[in-house]
This record gives sequence, structure tokens and C-alpha cells, in this order.
Amino acid sequence: RMFTSVSHLSSLRAAALRPRFHLPARFASSSGRRACGIVRAMASPAAGHRVGDTFRVKGLELTDHFFTLPLDQFAAAGPDAETIEVFAREVVSLDKADEAKRADLPYLLFLQGGPGFEAARLTETGGWVAAATDQFRVLLLDQRGTGRSTRVSTASVLRRGPNDPAAQATYLSHFRADAIVADAEAIRTALIGENGKWSMLGQSFGGFCITRYLGASPGGIKEAFLTGGLPPLVHEPDAAPHAYRKLLDRVAAQNKKFYRRFPGDAEVVRSVAKFLAQADGGSGRGVKTPSGGRLSLRGLQALGFSALGTAGGMEGLHYLFEKAWDVPGESLSYAFLKGAEDVHAFDTNPIYAVLHESIYCNGGEGSNWSAEAALLERGAEFDAARALADGAPVFFTGEMVFPFMFDDIAALVPLKPVAEVLAAKDDWPRLYDLHALATNVVPVACASYFEDMFVDFDLAQETAAAIAGSRVWVTNEYMHSGVREDGARILKKLMAMTRDEEVLR
Repeated sequence: RMFTSVSHLSSLRAAALRPRFHLPARFASSSGRRACGIVRAMASPAAGHRVGDTFRVKGLELTDHFFTLPLDQFAAAGPDAETIEVFAREVVSLDKADEAKRADLPYLLFLQGGPGFEAARLTETGGWVAAATDQFRVLLLDQRGTGRSTRVSTASVLRRGPNDPAAQATYLSHFRADAIVADAEAIRTALIGENGKWSMLGQSFGGFCITRYLGASPGGIKEAFLTGGLPPLVHEPDAAPHAYRKLLDRVAAQNKKFYRRFPGDAEVVRSVAKFLAQADGGSGRGVKTPSGGRLSLRGLQALGFSALGTAGGMEGLHYLFEKAWDVPGESLSYAFLKGAEDVHAFDTNPIYAVLHESIYCNGGEGSNWSAEAALLERGAEFDAARALADGAPVFFTGEMVFPFMFDDIAALVPLKPVAEVLAAKDDWPRLYDLHALATNVVPVACASYFEDMFVDFDLAQETAAAIAGSRVWVTNEYMHSGVREDGARILKKLMAMTRDEEVLR
């Protein structure tokens, strides 16, 4: 297995190797000088903060925190400004839970993958949490709109205007990485003061948030650890099309691996695909699912969403198809249809669907369903009907959101109008400050997974090169879910790199 460590240094040699990123013309000021174009959070009163319950699980003491923050972090504060509540849970090792020991512990903020997912609910210590709580008090953030923070649901979106998708889109636009970072800064100030600093760990989309943080508010960061979370094309205003084209290369490679591991599944998947294609009189609508949605041929392909790129995912996909049939060739089993629905968490976490492509919008045009466009560009490779006609394996798609999902997935049907508005939205603010990244002084270490299906490795390396002083551990020992597979080892490795305990070589 490849196991290498690559360092990006803010030195003459690294500067010579660093790609020369030129700001597109739309980022230039009227005087012809480069304009940053970054929208920063407005100065606002200190976050309202209250402490909730404290309780224990095996090896840990957990304390709940609630913060009152502006819905719009980038508008001038006023007495009538709408607020939301943001929840975070403090995690301390039991052997450091007394007040004296706790007071000496620095904070580590953990930013969850997503977008649109709450932090994990811990039942015991272990993994990266055990390694982190040996040195830190950990703060698990339910990013705005998730978990116990003021929650975004289908119902809450529709309440913003049942027949006004533009108003719904305006509301949802407040839940991107820029606002999450502004929340974190307000929380940092509330907990440790204006001049205090904390360490940060970001998994996947959490790493995208840290990259935003490094540009917008680097003074609050002591050190940063990213796991599978270097955002692609930070210099591009319209990153989505290129990002999805590259990711489809990764998805195709994982499909080939899946069918090499489970060659018998090629015919099983084809038989289910053929059944769905012929169902409902060949209408293309497939069959009804337990929640009232539809499983179509495209929906079948979408079962690869995370399965092809996480530890144990291929096995899980194989086992799902083991229970495909109630009566072979005549009816799919309830267990299979329910399992197919459970692949996606769009019913409980709709931000994941409606804002997914917006994470690549960096001050340019709208995303305009870039994943769908990239898929169509591939031609026959991901065309399930063509695969059936040619006797070829049916390829699954990856972590991508497509327009058909807002017709087929029951929980997303009411959100189709606002999804269309968000896909066309062409005034997203920039997320990344290239100048700040190029002059970064915060110690940064990144775990970059060579065969990552969610964050393209090649594009991740370009971003690492754009962050001055960053160090990158490149490995194919883990998939995108490495922090779940071996989190303690990965975090310790990244900490050693940022602290020069693992010296440059």
C-alpha cells in the first residue's frame, strides 16, 4: 500500500512548485486591481449563551451549550433581526472532568461532514474522540440547520412561503459554509474570548469549512486538521462542473472494483434494473417505495451514493442486493425497497439535497445541476438502459444530487421548486480568500486519500498547494471514511505534523 507524506512549505522552493492561480476577471475590481470579493460576517453583539445538561457516557462527560446567533450573519444587526439557535456539545474525558483539569484543556472544534448533518451522538469514548480528549475538550457542533440547532426540515422550509420558492431559497442560502464559520467564530468568542484560539478538526465538508475559516478568520485558529476535506478548485468561481467530471472518473473506477469483488452481482443488478425499466408499463417511474416515493432506474443507480466510497460500503451494497427479490422477476422485497430508501438521509437532512451543489459555488454562476450535466457528458458509461441493451454491467452513481430525486424521493418532492431556484442562483458570495490562503501562518495538516470517491485527490493537491505551510499525508490505506476507520491514528499523525513532532523530510 502506498504510504507517503508530502509537505507544502511556505518557502522559496514550495512557492516555485505552487500553481499560479489567476483570479478570473469577474473577481477584479473596477480599478483593475484584484478584489478579494469575500463577504465577512458583520460585527454583532456577543452570542447569547446558555449551558444545558451535563451527563456521562462510558469514559466521557458531555455538556450541552446553546448559542443565539443571527440567521443572516452578513447583514447589519438590529433589534428585529431574525435569530437562530446553534447547539454544540462539549466532550471531556472523565479523568479530566473536574473543574481544575478541565480549565487547563484547550478546545478542539470538530466540524462534521455534510453539508447538512449534525455531529455524532456519542455513547462511549473511542477512536479519534479518545485521542482528542487526551489533550482537548472537544466541541461537537451541530452546524446550523441540523440536530438540536434550529433545524431545517421540509416543513420549516415550506413555512417560509408555501408558494414562494424564491423566499425559501433566500432562507436556505443562510446555511452554507460561510455562515457556519461565522457561527463558529461567535461561539469561540463566547467560550474563550476574542483573543483565544482553538484547534480544529474537519471531516470532508468540515474541511471545506476550515478552508473558509483560514481565509475569513484565521486569527481564531491555533492549528487545523483536515481529513478528506480539501475543497477542489478554490481559485475557480464555477467549480461544480469540473469537480463532478473528476468525481465521475473516481466513481467509474469504484464501480469496476465492485464488480470485480462481486462478479455475480452484475447479473443481479441487471435483473433488478430490467424489472424497474419494465414496471408501470415501462413508464420509467419504476415501483412504489414504502414511503410513497418511487424507485426508478435512475434511483437504482443512485444506491452507490456512499456505498462505493466508504469502508464496508461495497459489502453493504452487495448484501442489499442479496435481498432484492420477494418473488424473483415478479416483485421486489419490502426489505430491499426499504433499504434502498435508507441509502439517503434526505428525509431527515434535506440541506444535504438542496444545498449540495452550492458547496462548489464560489462567486460565479449557478451550479445548474452540474452533476446531471457531467453524467450526461459521459454518454453510455452511466446509461443504465444502454447497459441493459448491451448486456453490460449497470454502473452506480456516487455522492451526487440529481433533478430526478425531487420527483422520486417522497420527502424531496415538496422541495423541487426551491431546488430549481437554488440550482439557478448566480449570486453566491465567494467562499475562499486566495490571498489569505497564500499567506497563511496557521499550522495545517491534511489527510488526503489517494482513492477518495468524494473529494478528488488531484484537485485536493492543488488546494493544498494553495495553502501556505500546509502539510499533506497522502495515503491509500483508507477510504473517505478514514476518520471512522482509524481516527485515533489519523488525528495523532496530523497533530504530529502540525507541531513538527514529525519532522519535514
